Amino acid sequence: MELGGIRNEGKEKVFLISTTHGGETTAIAAGLATIAVFENEDVIGHNHSIGRSMIAACSKAIAENKLESHISLAAKDWMQAFIFKDAQETVSQGYRTLMMQEMIKRGVLFQGAFVPCYSHTQEDVNYFAEAFNDSLKVYKRALEEGFEKYLVGQPAKAVFRKVL
Repeated sequence: MELGGIRNEGKEKVFLISTTHGGETTAIAAGLATIAVFENEDVIGHNHSIGRSMIAACSKAIAENKLESHISLAAKDWMQAFIFKDAQETVSQGYRTLMMQEMIKRGVLFQGAFVPCYSHTQEDVNYFAEAFNDSLKVYKRALEEGFEKYLVGQPAKAVFRKVL
């Protein structure tokens, strides 16, 4: 690299092409564009509004299906996390996996949490809420008959189960 360096004053230089930082220009441009959107639009307010709407819709579905003691919602405007419990009200990976399966059947990729983003709309919340409500009906039957009757495959396991 010294052939193209600045230390050898007066000597002929070799033009070197380096792309070490070449990819960063697109990241910088994306970052600047993102900052501009945050400065000009109420991104955080929108995300919190979507979160509040999701909390209301899911809380309503849980209550209407009388599953308050079996599904807990750790609800903040910026993220909603669901805790799924069995008939004895013990946290259950089997019932969590069942909800994941049922939501996926209805077109929603779901792992037990929802994090609103700027692209989410009220229509997305409504779609999620309908899938969630329909999935709760299966969940309720599974509480009476066991999730094994409805679950295809084995329950998902916690990623850090050896640490816990």
